[in-house]
Amino acid sequence: MPDTRIAQALARLTRHQELHLPLRRTDLLGRLVMRFLWRRQVKWQIETNLAVREALEGLAETDRSFRSELDRLTERGDLVTTDQLRHEVATLHQQDQNIMAGLNQRLYSSVGRVQSQLGDLQLRLAESAERNDGVEQRLKALEQQVEALTEAARHDRVRNARFELFLDEVRAALPKPPAPEVTDRVPGRESFLELAVAELLDGPVDRVRAARREYLPVLTSAGDAGATGPVFDMAPARGEWLMVVRDAELPYRAASDNRALRDHLERLGLAVEEGDALDALANTAPRTLGAVTAFRYAERVQPTVLARFVELAATALQPGGVLIVETSAGDGEDASDFHLDPFAVRPVHADFLRFLVEAAGFARSELRKADPMSAQTGRYTMIAWR
Repeated sequence: MPDTRIAQALARLTRHQELHLPLRRTDLLGRLVMRFLWRRQVKWQIETNLAVREALEGLAETDRSFRSELDRLTERGDLVTTDQLRHEVATLHQQDQNIMAGLNQRLYSSVGRVQSQLGDLQLRLAESAERNDGVEQRLKALEQQVEALTEAARHDRVRNARFELFLDEVRAALPKPPAPEVTDRVPGRESFLELAVAELLDGPVDRVRAARREYLPVLTSAGDAGATGPVFDMAPARGEWLMVVRDAELPYRAASDNRALRDHLERLGLAVEEGDALDALANTAPRTLGAVTAFRYAERVQPTVLARFVELAATALQPGGVLIVETSAGDGEDASDFHLDPFAVRPVHADFLRFLVEAAGFARSELRKADPMSAQTGRYTMIAWR
């Protein structure tokens, strides 16, 4: 309510608060009317007028206080005006637009980078697909070469068999058997059979080398313990283990009485002594070997020969040296490896082999599952430290 209207209302209440009483003597009509009106009702109207007047005075006082406080806040700058609020809203709106513009710019930039990366990935995928096509073509070519080599090997085996039959006919037709110096120069069929059986049992050479390479840390730890002598291998077979030892630049020894096997290893650049491996181990000076290894050896000898082999290995090993024997248990569902080997005499139970190494004086032993990458399963490895 404006100040002028409050002032006018207060003036009217001031003039009429007593209802113009008492009446003048000359106002006969008024006195006549008052005689018939209730005095109590007149009194209540007077009190009502007074209450309204006081209320208006309080309202006026409140309005003055409010305006005084408003002026004070305005002078101090604590009161925000409508223009200031409008300016603040405009500033916030501008900042919001700037932030949204920045976010949109970053979003578009990120989307652009992602699209660029997706394009690069698509190019790489296309290149990979092209390379894969090339690899598949090369694999197919290699498969064809392998098939051709397999067929050639089959023909070679047939020719060798025919040649053996021819030699048998020639020997039968001779008046007397060939001289010993002639027969010694021609390897027997058993010599070639050992290499063929190794191919049958173990599979590709590279896969066997990868499996044998798992034993290199054992040799390294033995060398760190002071066993720096050569590694003596009892059954070199196709030479996978000897190649692993040679590539690791470790000294080695091996012996075999199989001439065809020695010729095969010589072509691989591996030196193998002529003669029985057990005799070569027996003739080895005590405490001169760093390790003794035997892969597919234990199941091909009699238990007495196996016991002698373990005792000779314990004698020849240096302190800290290691014995590695990989063989077949020959039982359970994984016994196919043992029964497929024509040279296998009897399976070797792990507890019996552990008994032999403990009786020979080895300090500790460990049993492992052997050759997880080999063609046949059901084999284990006994590792014993001197």
